[in-house]
Amino acid sequence: MPCEAQSAEFYKMASRMLSDANYNHYEISSYCKSGYECKHNFIYWKNEPFYAFGLGSASFVGGLRFSRPRKVNDYINFVQNLENGLVDSSGGDGNIHGKDRAMDVVMLSLRTAQGLDLKSFQESFGSSLVLCLLEVYKPYVESGLVVCLDEHRRTIIVNDLNNSFLYNTNTEKRVAYIRLSDPEGFLLSNELIALAFGVIDSWKDCLPYQEAKAT
Repeated sequence: MPCEAQSAEFYKMASRMLSDANYNHYEISSYCKSGYECKHNFIYWKNEPFYAFGLGSASFVGGLRFSRPRKVNDYINFVQNLENGLVDSSGGDGNIHGKDRAMDVVMLSLRTAQGLDLKSFQESFGSSLVLCLLEVYKPYVESGLVVCLDEHRRTIIVNDLNNSFLYNTNTEKRVAYIRLSDPEGFLLSNELIALAFGVIDSWKDCLPYQEAKAT
């Protein structure tokens, strides 16, 4: 097997070759011609609800993640009990709230070329958490591993990442999205996403904004 450095070079080479052939690098390990993005996977990456059926399948509905039995006999028994009203259809793995939900959004968004929608994230989790994320990513914006985009998803250069997001009245200079650069940022996605996880995990008020108001 190739070493880590060789794997990185292969990744960069694939990115160059596919880009030269007019393939879009729309997700960390996915390329396509324009208009041929995988709609099935986009549901996952946008953290939208989905049903799944069959052995070991996992669904995400109403903020609840749940999976089916992996073995055939267990699955047959599950279906029979479900039809007889003896089990909850969800399987009961638990609701995704607060910190876990914020981590899901960050992880799935930063795997894509579209990146993390800061306005949507702020509406769900509050501006303070967004500012903390931007603060931890400042050095990586400066090094080019994290890219800032305006509302039209155009790359922009900012001097103060926090102020550019919250206070800049010029929409062409306001940071609306952050994404990982291609291919260097994508190559370090695990490390960069882990930084966000650290911020979210240590954040005391990491409830969805609507829930925080209710409490």
